[in-house]
Amino acid sequence: MIRDIRPNYYQKLIVSFILILTVGYLFGAPWLWATMAVTGYLFWILYQQHRLVSWLVSGSRKTPPDSSGLWGLIFDHLYRVQRDHRDQIREYRGVLKRIRSSTEALSDGIIILDANGGIQWWNSAARDLLNLRKNDHGQLLTNLIRDPSFIKYYNRHATLDPITLENPAQQQGFIQISLTVYGEGERLLFLRDVTRLTQLEQMRQDFVANASHELKTPITVLKGHLENILSFSENLAPPIEKALNTMNNQTLRMANLVNDLLLLTRLDSEHNQTDHAINLPSFIEQAAADASELSASQNHNIVIDCQSDYWLRGSRSEVRSALNNLVFNAVNYSPAGTTVTISWHKTKRGAVLSVTDEGEGIEQHHIPRLTERFYRVDPGRSSEQGGTGLGLAITKHALARHEARLDIRSEKGKGSTFSCMFPESRLLSPEQVETEYSN
Repeated sequence: MIRDIRPNYYQKLIVSFILILTVGYLFGAPWLWATMAVTGYLFWILYQQHRLVSWLVSGSRKTPPDSSGLWGLIFDHLYRVQRDHRDQIREYRGVLKRIRSSTEALSDGIIILDANGGIQWWNSAARDLLNLRKNDHGQLLTNLIRDPSFIKYYNRHATLDPITLENPAQQQGFIQISLTVYGEGERLLFLRDVTRLTQLEQMRQDFVANASHELKTPITVLKGHLENILSFSENLAPPIEKALNTMNNQTLRMANLVNDLLLLTRLDSEHNQTDHAINLPSFIEQAAADASELSASQNHNIVIDCQSDYWLRGSRSEVRSALNNLVFNAVNYSPAGTTVTISWHKTKRGAVLSVTDEGEGIEQHHIPRLTERFYRVDPGRSSEQGGTGLGLAITKHALARHEARLDIRSEKGKGSTFSCMFPESRLLSPEQVETEYSN
């Protein structure tokens, strides 16, 4: 902080001026002496300004000129500011050097983009992943990665989940990109080579698909023979009939499991999606009718709360599968006589399809894992009711293919609500349905 010497300095100026006037009065020319003193003071100020400007022009690298009084204070303060500034620059350079060294040591690529999407900096991992060159500096990243899914991902001005796509710089390679928006539109991208993980995932999908296909035929044959034998159950001994019924039930469960695995594999592997107009209010009515049949003697009260006439754009089979899984789960895991509500309503950001039950509820630590394959809150009870443990996984995958997500709210002893959150881009107004899908 600069020391305030103005009172003392002004006091000295006044005393000096009075002394000069006194001397001039003694010599009979006070104003002449005063004029000479003021002129000399102005020349001294101009001289100090000249020294200051010369020091600044030279780059302020040398020690500032020596002076006294107010100008000495100015020179000393500028010298301290200059010294502190250089120390800060030296510290910042050290920090920047350490940051660059640490980012260079990362196996993940890092790219910094300006507000216009131009490439400003990258580390060596990003250079190797995308084969970046010096002349790529300032180029738009969307000119290097032209994948439509990436461009759509890039244009969303928000922090998003990572996206995986084919590496344009390497054949049969895959990269995972995470994007963070900061400042005034600048972007920070993290890139990771996931080629090996993608290949392993593809191998897993191929294995599940092939195994499921191979199992489907013998299970179908076995189920057919069991049904034929059971058609003559009146001629069978009770122990044999009981064993055959158990075998038939387990065969049916295995067939359902194989069908669910095949459906999951298809949802994982297929990238192209049909673009149909889905009459969701009609789907809800059909799901409610199916749920009533499933409930049978349990006498569940199936309530429809349809507050919107909007349709959906997407795959009918996938949306139907997602809705049926949620509704059937609500019926299967709710006590007899309770209410299951299916609702559909518009929101500011899209629309919500939800299924609410009055069941036992789910403890909070189970909720994050409910959409995992074969995860069961109560394994014994789920198996008894014929569940495969894949229903919510299928629902999650089907929703993801429609840019939607599954939100689960539950409280132990107070029931659960499973909500499908669809974005605005997937909605169709009745007018759009009539104009776009009239043919």
